[in-house]
Amino acid sequence: MTGHPRTIGIFYFSGTGNTKAVTDILATSFKEQGCAVDAIAIDEMLKTNINVEMGKYDIAGFGYPVHAFNAPRIFFEFLTLLPDGDQKKTFVFKSSGDPFMNGGSTVLVRKALHEKGYIVSSERLFVMPANVLVRYRDPLIKQLFNTAVRRGKTMVKEILLDVPRLQKNTLFSTYITAAFSALESFGARFFGKNLYVTDSCNLCGICISNCPTNNITKQKEHIRFHSKCTFCMRCIYSCPPNAISPRFLRFLVIKPWYNLQKIVSDTTVKDFHITHKTKGFFRHFYRYLSEQ
Repeated sequence: MTGHPRTIGIFYFSGTGNTKAVTDILATSFKEQGCAVDAIAIDEMLKTNINVEMGKYDIAGFGYPVHAFNAPRIFFEFLTLLPDGDQKKTFVFKSSGDPFMNGGSTVLVRKALHEKGYIVSSERLFVMPANVLVRYRDPLIKQLFNTAVRRGKTMVKEILLDVPRLQKNTLFSTYITAAFSALESFGARFFGKNLYVTDSCNLCGICISNCPTNNITKQKEHIRFHSKCTFCMRCIYSCPPNAISPRFLRFLVIKPWYNLQKIVSDTTVKDFHITHKTKGFFRHFYRYLSEQ
């Protein structure tokens, strides 16, 4: 990690905040190594039509939450707008609520970047608290965050030392990714179209401004949902009066929602939760949590 200070550009999409938390971890780790860092939310770039100035960065990073074993549609839309990479060194990271199948194949993301002239030399999965189905216990949430910090520091050191680390993508994982991703894209539009607001809605407009795909509008003092949803769940979990709900698939929504930073900073919450003695569903988390 010698030579002139390097400039890092990290472009990320985060629905409910977990991928942003990983982005912040990586940005902090790069800064500790003397690098200058820009962390940029891609949905804000897409909304404002900001051009990607990739030439100002020595290394580019791209982060996304795993949706159906793949990157969400909005992430791929952003990649199509990238300028020519001119063989720029690139790293990819993803956040998932489960280490199963390493979050899915990265073949499609690699291919999209390669077609734009970027060389992917490092990839990592960061398991973070789930945002659908199951609310993890606070000690597990803290353990996952602290593990992400350690993995983030390792990833940054490997990137700066030019140590390659690419995920192994089996034919099975690639097939599953393609199949489930196609279903998820259709399902996301259905899910978004069938959201509604309860009587507790105060028309504050936060959901409208927060939606990364402009899928929410206000028409005649009513909140309307359309068919451009990317299934990020941001509107549901960022609604102050908790007024947004799906008509169908209500079981997907976690109640109560969690505050990641509050849990992490709470000294009464211990992070030693999953061990080699753990049994039941979370047993398979141990391998991920114990990796060095």
